[in-house]
Amino acid sequence: MVDKKSGQRIILFQLEDTLVLGFDTGLDARAFAQAKLAQFITQWGYLVSAAGSIEPWRPGGVVQRDGTMCIWGPNFEGERLDVLIQDDTRKDEALNALRYWIQARRFLASQEASLPCPWPAGAFIDPVGTILFPPDHLIRQSIEAEGSEAWLKGAERWVHPDLAGNQAMSFAAGAMLYQVFCGSPPFPNRDIDAVRQDIREGVFLPPLLAAPGLDQYLARLISRAITVLPGRVREKKEKHLEERSTQAALEELGAYLGPPGTLEVASYIHPLGDVELVKFRAEQGRFKKKAEVRVKTKRFMNRNAAILTGVCVSILVLGGVIWSIMKGQADKPTTQGMNPLEVVETYYRSFGTLDHSTMDACVINKAGKEDIDMVTNFFVINKVREAYERTAPSLIAAQEWVDSGSLPTAATVFGISELRLEMQDQDERQGATVLQASYMLWIPDAAAPQGIPHTDELRLVLHKGAWRITEIKRDAASMRQ
Repeated sequence: MVDKKSGQRIILFQLEDTLVLGFDTGLDARAFAQAKLAQFITQWGYLVSAAGSIEPWRPGGVVQRDGTMCIWGPNFEGERLDVLIQDDTRKDEALNALRYWIQARRFLASQEASLPCPWPAGAFIDPVGTILFPPDHLIRQSIEAEGSEAWLKGAERWVHPDLAGNQAMSFAAGAMLYQVFCGSPPFPNRDIDAVRQDIREGVFLPPLLAAPGLDQYLARLISRAITVLPGRVREKKEKHLEERSTQAALEELGAYLGPPGTLEVASYIHPLGDVELVKFRAEQGRFKKKAEVRVKTKRFMNRNAAILTGVCVSILVLGGVIWSIMKGQADKPTTQGMNPLEVVETYYRSFGTLDHSTMDACVINKAGKEDIDMVTNFFVINKVREAYERTAPSLIAAQEWVDSGSLPTAATVFGISELRLEMQDQDERQGATVLQASYMLWIPDAAAPQGIPHTDELRLVLHKGAWRITEIKRDAASMRQ
């Protein structure tokens, strides 16, 4: 039976001594007529049995209940799939339901039927594996009438906004399997626009880092199902699609999971020992922190991309900046005369002043390359904005902002704050030393400044008579809180 608590506008009720399945539109009679929703009665869905038979499911009429208009149809003793997959106490039932769902979607596709949208809120499954796919318009109207959160949890979070057909089904299957095996949705943001952006950019924690001990092949299938390259990228990488980036098809997922009633969720999980679990948590933490910085940097640059196009002066300034950077290599700063602590402090303080040249002077062997590239990118963007807007861009060093009270500001906050250095291993006679640096890294954010805690281990060596950083290990797991 449909759970009234989980779907207040998709309900079972008595109509002239007959139990029917109703879809409450949330509209009174006048609004219902103005929206011309009576046409929904002419649309139909599908009943797909576990054996592969397909029958139409047609609404029977409209009735007013408690002041709102409700479209009703034949009773179906089933449960909404979105409710089931998000119930952590019923993972095995959810996995079996997904096997039936994949099977039913393949049956429909083989009949060249008009495929319903693959929202989990748009599928109802009964105990013997029969699945009802009501008309899409009824599902959308009823779930949206419950509110934006209900629509996000039941539909938006599980579908790719740009896909249709088999690709859309494969994506939805992968997203729902991620929920069952990893215990959370792959795109957990609570804002619909943010969820869509994360989906389009493939921003999710890999299943292997979300579920300790998850079967590696299954994890790869799920990742491939929910990672979709844009069309233009796909064309460029066509030769490598088979081995690197082809979206996992519904057939692959179904084949590996097996038919309904086979392996349980635990069969795909290989428990980790204490040592392995510690390593897993450390790797998970490192990935999260690195991904957070990468995504914020990319989106900050995308928001400023318009400045770089259509303005000739921007191109000229960019060329001048590159020329000045290249010219500056001949007389760039050095760390001559600095001790190891001073070198490390100079490196991190240079973030806030966008002094990529000084950062570069503090390192050798490509240490800190990602940091220097990021600072260089912000430096270029700032110079272009300065030329385009004909005013100095509003940029404030993170430590300066923190020292002034961290008040709300329209300025871009960037750099390092709360830097703490600690000597770990020192042997200056051998020309090597190790330090630990703990700090907050502030990356520009559209909403508000947000610091990301980091802990780095830095190895320094004497190079041509000056201390230089030769290695930076960024370990989020050992990060000081």
